Amino acid sequence: MIPPFDIVFMGHFARDTIISPLGEVSHSLGGGVTFGTLTARYYDGSQKIGIFSEIGTDFDPKWLELFNHGIYMDGIGSNSEYSTHFKIEYFSQGGRRLTLESKASSLKFENIPIPMLNSRSYMISSIANEVNFEFIKNLLRNTQGWIGIDIQGFIRDFRADGTINPVPLPELIKNVHKIVKLCGNRLILKASDEEINYIAKSTDVIQSTQKISKLGDFIVCTTLGPNGSLIKYRDEKMIHIPAFYPDKGVVDETGAGDCYLSAFLSEFINTNYSWEEIKRCGYIASCAASFLIECKGPNGFGTRNQVLARLRQMNSIPSPFHDKVKYNNY
Repeated sequence: MIPPFDIVFMGHFARDTIISPLGEVSHSLGGGVTFGTLTARYYDGSQKIGIFSEIGTDFDPKWLELFNHGIYMDGIGSNSEYSTHFKIEYFSQGGRRLTLESKASSLKFENIPIPMLNSRSYMISSIANEVNFEFIKNLLRNTQGWIGIDIQGFIRDFRADGTINPVPLPELIKNVHKIVKLCGNRLILKASDEEINYIAKSTDVIQSTQKISKLGDFIVCTTLGPNGSLIKYRDEKMIHIPAFYPDKGVVDETGAGDCYLSAFLSEFINTNYSWEEIKRCGYIASCAASFLIECKGPNGFGTRNQVLARLRQMNSIPSPFHDKVKYNNY
């Protein structure tokens, strides 16, 4: 009999074709499921981890070898002709263009292996709208665990050429609000600064975080890159969590937000869920992300002992958000 899971990661893997400013082409495995699963595995090797995803016949089976060590993979279906594949072009003047080249089948609740319904938490990392409202509603009805959601893939609108439509769509925003209210106090919501502004219809990330937190009784984590993150919960005063300097310098920031949410969940499910513990988990999540950005691709992860050791050094990056949040009643 398979014991209860600690975290089940849900969403598509991403086959990424990366084009550098010089035209150099490389390939990598991405997506929140990739970065989240590997973060949790390295952070706490004693946890029972599972993956629920969908891949196509074009998926290189060698990539799955990354997950062979103690990770339950019976939830990875291969019923699609194509996997979810992104072309990512980086520009010399900064910025990038993301193009969806193909997409695997959306996730279906009825395909979840029964043992995975017994998990202490779920991390849903949609990257191309592969998880819908009905899926989450069924998951909530049939499980008891915490629900960690990265909203990135829920608000992406892809045009006919595969590029992302930058114009906010009211129906996507409305759908996220529905999901947030549906999850209630089981939810840990993670969004980047741009994403939280998108769903809050605002340009002030602090005000946006505060506004979204009022939708229900749940935890909101807004990541700010080198400026750290914001956490808001119930009527507690918003806090700013600093980012931490990576010992080896910044090499690749891809997946840092996924690492943050995964490390947060990995620690949080073993706490008493108090506000003090939520704050502590925020520091751990931020520090865990500093290990990932030291390496290219899904390769840089820290164990819990390594993360706690770096955290004790408190070599944090100064941010203007610190005083702004500390000396105002958000």
